[in-house]
Order: sequence, then C-alpha cells, then structure tokens
Amino acid sequence: MANDREKWILSFAMFLGLGQAASFSLLSPPPGIVLATALAFVTIGLWVSRHRIIAFFVLLMALASLIGAVLVVGHLYFLQTPTLKKTVYSPAISGKILSVEPRGGRTRLVIAPTHIDGLKRAQMPPNIRISMTGALGVAPGDMFDGPAKLFPLGAPEAPGDPDFSRSLYFDGIGATGFVMGRKYKITPSDSFEGDVFALNGQVRLAMMARINRVLAPVEAGLANAILVGERGGVPAGLAEDLRKSGLAHLLAISGLHMGLLCGAVFFAVRLGLALIPALALRYPVKKWAAIAAMIVGLLYLLLSGATVPTQRAFVMTAIVLFAVLVDRQAISLRLVAIAALIIMVLQPDAVMGASFQLSFAAVTGLVAFYQGAGGQWLGPARDIGIWQKSARYLGLLLITGIMVTALTAPIIGFHFGRVSLLGVVANLLAIPLMAFWIMPCIVAVLAMAPFGLEFLPLTVLSPGLKILIWLARGVAQQDWGLWYLAQPAALVIIPAMMALLWMVIWRQWSIRMFVIVPVCCAIFAGVTFQRPDVLVGGGRKDWAVYDPSLQKLFFNHKVSKFHRAIWMSRYGISPERSDVQTGQCAADVCWFVINGRHIVLARKLDDPFYICRHADIVIDLQRDVPANACKKSSVIIDDDVLWWQGGTALYVPKNNDRAWYETVRNSSGNWPWITLGGR
Repeated sequence: MANDREKWILSFAMFLGLGQAASFSLLSPPPGIVLATALAFVTIGLWVSRHRIIAFFVLLMALASLIGAVLVVGHLYFLQTPTLKKTVYSPAISGKILSVEPRGGRTRLVIAPTHIDGLKRAQMPPNIRISMTGALGVAPGDMFDGPAKLFPLGAPEAPGDPDFSRSLYFDGIGATGFVMGRKYKITPSDSFEGDVFALNGQVRLAMMARINRVLAPVEAGLANAILVGERGGVPAGLAEDLRKSGLAHLLAISGLHMGLLCGAVFFAVRLGLALIPALALRYPVKKWAAIAAMIVGLLYLLLSGATVPTQRAFVMTAIVLFAVLVDRQAISLRLVAIAALIIMVLQPDAVMGASFQLSFAAVTGLVAFYQGAGGQWLGPARDIGIWQKSARYLGLLLITGIMVTALTAPIIGFHFGRVSLLGVVANLLAIPLMAFWIMPCIVAVLAMAPFGLEFLPLTVLSPGLKILIWLARGVAQQDWGLWYLAQPAALVIIPAMMALLWMVIWRQWSIRMFVIVPVCCAIFAGVTFQRPDVLVGGGRKDWAVYDPSLQKLFFNHKVSKFHRAIWMSRYGISPERSDVQTGQCAADVCWFVINGRHIVLARKLDDPFYICRHADIVIDLQRDVPANACKKSSVIIDDDVLWWQGGTALYVPKNNDRAWYETVRNSSGNWPWITLGGR
C-alpha cells in the first residue's frame, strides 16, 4: 500500500462520496459541532500515525468521509433556501425568467420572483418553477407577471420512492406549480446587463428554433437533446424505446458526445494547420488544436445546460487536452477520480443521482480495462491491415458494450427496475453511427450556425437520426431482451459496488482480500431484506398491495399513472404484462389477506368499529380512526398519520410477529426540502 500511494486519491474519492451519501441517508443534517470534533480527532490521529501506514490510510479514508459530510452541511448552510410550506393560490407573481424548457405541449419556466401575492418577502423562495400550456415565445431575461398556483416541494409519495425535491432544492428552487389561465404578461428584455446565463439561454432557444425549422418533429427532438441537452421534445414513446434498447445514454450529453465533438475539432484544426507548412514546421500546431478543442468543449458545456454527465465529460476532456499542452499522458483512473472530486465538491447532491452513478461506473470500468488488457490489444494495431483494424474495433466495441452493461446493470436495476440485455447489440450499431455520422454533423452545425448555414449539415444529419430511431424501436420491440427486476435494497447494491471498485483500484491480492467485508455485508442485507407488502401514498389517494401468493400487485381504482409506473418498477412488473400481474379494487372499502392477516384499505370508513372487529390492519385514507375503535394488537394507518408523517410502507411478516410500518418522515428525515403537514 505504501508503494501504491498514487492510488490513494482513487480511494479518497470513493470514501468522500460515501461520506456524502451517508450524510444524505441520515434523518437530519449532521451537527456542525460533531463534524468539527470528529475532524479534529482524525487530524490528530493522522499526525500520530504518520509512520504506521495502515493506520494512516484508514484515518485518511475517515477524513475523506468527514470532508464529504462537511461539504453537504456547507452547501446547505450557504443555500438557506426558503421553501413553500403550503399550497398558495397567488393572483399576482412577478419575477425574472431564468430558464425556459419546452416540454412537448407545455413550457416550463424557472423564475426568480420579486413579488408573490400572499407571501411575505422572507417567505419567498429565491427561485420557483412553474409550467404553462403551449409553446411560448419567451426567453431567459424576460419578465413574468401573472397568477399561478404554487406547491411545496414534493416529498416522496411512499418510503423508498425517488426523492425529486432534493435536486430542486440544491438548484435553489423552493416551490413548483403552474400558471392559472392565460391572464399573464411577458415583458421582453432589451438588454442582458451582463447576465451570461440569460445570454446562454437565448442562444440555446435560438439553436432549437433553427433545428425545429429544418427537421421533422421527432428528429428535431433528438437533435435538440444531443446538441443543447433539451429532451422535452423527444416523444414519450421514443424515449421509452431508447430506454428499453439501452440507448437512452445517447440523449444525455456525456463522455461519448464530448469526446467525439472535441476529438473531431482537434483532428480538423490540426489537419488544417498541418496543411500549411509555414505553420506546421515552426509552431506547435498540435497544442493549438488542443486549445481550440477545449474552447469548443466549454461552449458545448454551456450550450447543453451543464448537466452532471456533461460536467464530468468536460472536466475529463479538458484534463486530457491540458495534458497535450504540457506533453503528458492523462487517460488514467486518476483523471476519473479528479473529475469525481470536482463534481462532488461543486454538487454534493449529485452523488445520490442515477446520472452521476451510471456515468462514473461506466467510465471507471472502461478506463481500467483500456489501461490493462484493452490497451495491450490496441497496442500493435498500427502493424495490421485495415480489415483487421476494423474487426478489432468492432470486437473491442462489443467487449466495451458487455462491460458497460454489466457494470451499470445493478445501478439501473436499483433505480429503474429493469436491465436491457440487447443494449449491447444496439450500442454495437449505434456507437459507430454516432461517431462517424451524427457527431460530425453536430460539429458542422455548430460551425455553420453563426453564418446561417446550419440547414446544410442538418439535412445530412436527418437520415442518421432516422436510422437511430429505427434501431431503437426495432430493439425495443424484442420484449425478451428486457428484464424487469424487483428493486433490491440499497444496502445490497452499495457494498457490492464498493467491492467492485476496490478490486479496480488495487491490483495486489493482499489488499484486494478486504473486499470480503462489503461482500458479506451485501449478502447479509440481501438475505434479511424484506419488501413492503403495502404502499400508501402521502397524497391520501393512491395505494398498492402486493399479494405474494398470487404474485400480483393491486392498486386503487383511480391510481395516478405516475405512481402506478413507479410502484410497478419497484416490484419488477413489466408494463407489457400489467394486465396479468396487476389488479384493481374499485370499491370504497377493499379487503386483502396477506400472510394470514386481514387488511382493509378504505377511502373513508363509515363504521370503523365494525371494520376493526374483523381486520388486523386498518388503513383509512381520508379520516381519523377513533383510538378506541380497534383492539390493541391492530395496526392503524389513518389520515392523521398520512398528513403529519407522509406516505407509509407496511410490512407483514410471515410468522406471527406484529406487522409494522415506516413513514416518509421516518425514512427521508427532517431535511429542508421535505415538507409534510405544512412543516
């Protein structure tokens, strides 16, 4: 371990991310005094153990975890974002439009409000996000005035559901809602007053408008997603086909797009300069090409909206190009670790998202592979013929696809409940299509758009996008290539990925042997994991009951499509088999028998005393159950629980142990973006 000190930064990045994830998994932010005390003790321990390598390494990793927690608390301290505590019908909202996102038939605006009728200045969130019908001719920097209905940031509907409000809070958004009616006013801005973000938003919208004029709607949606990172124009059916076929990553601007774009610019600029002997023989044209590629990459980062995958891709690409400037080789796991550290410092909440996890899982595996066996296979490629080079390229592409699918499958299965097995084949065809057709056209669009000639490369781009759409739809129709998985426990996936990453970082088996600890933890968590038998939404409208004897998931009659889709993915139920694996109860009072216990779910109980005599578990969505109505052994979930504690997940043991439940408040904690019962 002492001889491999250059790998310590890799472990440092891993434990810093774990520290951030552990902080977000607590019921409330860790107290500052506790973190300060722990940091002091660890720092002293590092000094005392500086001559004992193992103890020093362990304490250094503890320091990394503490720094991760400090970053979370620090960002929360500087944000201090007021959030809406209750629904507000405001007849007059005024503010500056910060961003515009076309979403099919709707437009989503992020506004920095200067006035919200019904709220005091101290209660106003710094930013709000509202949606409105229609495609509007608005742009960042314009002023909005009009009525809107605002809601608090939405807590997870049930324990274990995705928490979308966390990322909104870290983006400075304290409320969401929609515009009521059409009595609003948009005042165009005549000047940007130095607002770079508004100017960038204007450029993005102008680029999208030009693309929409040239391409058909479906192709324009894809082109906008690849060029400016706006996926709202991609039809829902096509987006689902891309996910099923394993090609959804093409919509998220990441390393593939950034690498191809900067690579194409680097190649084109260097080739052009090399054709001029007076320059090529006297000046470092390779470094000039690297600077040009870096500038284009930065512009692409701004144009695409600077999402987490794009940030990671730009940081890594910029380091590679900087290495060209200083005559160093930069493709290494250290580069991946530095990119991860930069993003975790700037956006601590990113580590909890699927985008961050999938992006770094794939890149880490690929870099490790091409530093080892993959690099050896690529080494003698210059000494073979063109057909052998092509075969080797396709072979490595196939291996890359299999590797990325295997590395990201646990994360995809956890977040989305399904894994595409045919994604390897789809990517084998889609990646060359992106590399040799689509991305060169995108580079040409960026180069010609300032001169109004973008229609030329867009016309060439259109057939390539049609082939990509045909490929996605063809693969998605093969239902056997898509596996639906019941959501595993987080404490199974996290230790398993830790063990895999530890194996990638260290090559000596004397150090690798410590993976036995997280592996045993994953096995224990998998054996003891119990999936909830009943989910009740905090909105006091929707519920789901899983009957293990029938292997069927039952919903209330009017369950929302959104919650239905999320809960089906948690239980690994395919939408194509929903008619067989799901059922509904349209009655006001629904009875189920799960593991020998009688469960009642009702919208309103007219006679709770009668129900309690015949049921072991009583769930009333709209009313409070009287305290003396049920026997002491009964489990009661009523309006009082759902209002103050949020949605619930009920567990019914197979033995005679008493059933129990957890709430959103118990699982998500008391974070500033979790609002339940107006607090």
